[in-house]
Amino acid sequence: QDTVVALKALAQYGYLTFSKKILNTVKANFMDSPSKTFQVNEKNRFLLQQASLPTIPGDYNVEVNGTGCVYLQTTLRYNVHLPKKVAGFSLSIRTANVSCTSNFPPKFDLVLSASYTGNRKVSNMAIIDVKMLSGFVPVRSSLKKVKNG
Repeated sequence: QDTVVALKALAQYGYLTFSKKILNTVKANFMDSPSKTFQVNEKNRFLLQQASLPTIPGDYNVEVNGTGCVYLQTTLRYNVHLPKKVAGFSLSIRTANVSCTSNFPPKFDLVLSASYTGNRKVSNMAIIDVKMLSGFVPVRSSLKKVKNG
């Protein structure tokens, strides 16, 4: 729900602020390191331009001058290793409705049960990505069940 609202707001913002004439200079200033300057114009406005921060933590600032709209994003990626035998989520998998007959390919249901087991009250958003084994394909009606809850 939050993602849908955010995408709708971004689309409306883009519609209201769009200009064919775009020329911007984006300058990222890095504490003791040389700054990085990007030019954004009509020809490269969809091009991803990026720079890595030399040291973290640090104080950084970005200056944008020109006309038009520039999308600026910062991303901080980190990995907190949990102590052994402590996990943020619990996942169990079992098979059900197994059907193996000689004339047909094997057919069975995968039953996934996932739950948050961390210390906080909520975990925010979590995604379970199920990869099919080579040679197996999902039954379309089962995908509809997953989609509809």
